[in-house]
Amino acid sequence: MEPFTLLTILVLPTRATCIVDVQTLGDSAFTTPGTDGKTLKAILEDPTTSKCFWDVRNDADALWAHHEVRLAGVTDIQLLENGSRVGSKTYLYGLDRCIERDLGLNYLEEQRWVRTKQEVRALMNRPNSDIFSRRPLDAKTLQYCVNDVIYLPALHQLYAKRITKFSGWLGKAMEESARRVDEACGPRYVPQHEKKEFGPWGSGLSGDFDDFRPWY
Repeated sequence: MEPFTLLTILVLPTRATCIVDVQTLGDSAFTTPGTDGKTLKAILEDPTTSKCFWDVRNDADALWAHHEVRLAGVTDIQLLENGSRVGSKTYLYGLDRCIERDLGLNYLEEQRWVRTKQEVRALMNRPNSDIFSRRPLDAKTLQYCVNDVIYLPALHQLYAKRITKFSGWLGKAMEESARRVDEACGPRYVPQHEKKEFGPWGSGLSGDFDDFRPWY
């Protein structure tokens, strides 16, 4: 399993972005109480506190395997997109594709976002790359982390509104979000399994709800 070094959190409604240095803090990142007495572990495990992720599976796996934090109250925005999509739901879409296709960013904003992604991913693909383990963190690495969460609220708003037009699909997405967490915390979870590209509901067309599970 890859090391768990950073956790990026975008807090609403303030839109403050926090990057937690898990590599340095270890378990104390999750067990140290804040001024209100709550720990990050308690917040992440609280089913009444809403948390949104894009494909929660590997995050849930890492949190559980490294720090025994079991996520609850999760909405997986990738599933909102899949469930609200008009047409085939067979394949899941990645965050990059949905930001570029659905948010209508202006040219300069989109190009800044894409350029940071490309530059940091090129560094990640180098042999023995450890850009997330280096301290202090490079400015581009920090921006890359911010890029992973900065547009999630807009995507959540877009897909949550769209999915309400299709009877029953919001409930399906929420149930599948919880099931993803359960699966990721299980002993047979495979983070890079080839079938992770498939949605959970088959094509979703004409009553076709073929289930690709279990795939581990």
